Amino acid sequence: MSLGPVPGESDQSRKNRGDGPVDGGMPVANPGRMTQALASHQRSPESVSHLLSLLREFDSATLITRSRGGSLHGRPMSIAQVDDDVTIWFITSVASAKVEEVAEDARAMVTLQSPSRFLCLNGNAELVFDPERIRALWKEQYRVWYGSERDPDIVLVRLTTFDAEYWDRSGLQGLKTVLQAARAYVTGQPLEAKPEQSNDPESHAKIKLWVPSEPGESVEADR
Repeated sequence: MSLGPVPGESDQSRKNRGDGPVDGGMPVANPGRMTQALASHQRSPESVSHLLSLLREFDSATLITRSRGGSLHGRPMSIAQVDDDVTIWFITSVASAKVEEVAEDARAMVTLQSPSRFLCLNGNAELVFDPERIRALWKEQYRVWYGSERDPDIVLVRLTTFDAEYWDRSGLQGLKTVLQAARAYVTGQPLEAKPEQSNDPESHAKIKLWVPSEPGESVEADR
């Protein structure tokens, strides 16, 4: 898999979005930009597993990037794939505004919401020009926008997730939340435990997955 340059993109722009040294006009991915977080209280197997389960229930998400002026720009995107390390893949057009924004500033956010489930993920977005990967991620529904998986207009957007937070109010957990809220309303007493204070990975978790770092540095999450 290779990262390709964006036409007209400067070396400084590639540096800003997190690529390594530029060699012959081709940015080189720098593995030193991030290290895997080891904070067990922030990254339990149960919470990561539940996060992945929630993510894979969604077909689309809102991808939020930054414009050149610094304002936030969000748009709905079809999810191509969610990897086991919580990397999220999207397929888009080379000519789209988001491609220019990602080339200028790699910082990105993805949000997902249903009536009872809410997720927010922060990370770095990268442009990936890889025909083999495109063919692997291709879905028939994409023919609405592209002629085929060989369409030269296609580029992948890969979000490497640094941290994530979710709230799950479905099933029995949702019923429990409703009952607690009803009791609080009737008694006039605020809820004793806020969702953000819950340590139950079935209902809520903040997860630190990766820690951005400077090239050559190794930064470990607080234990």
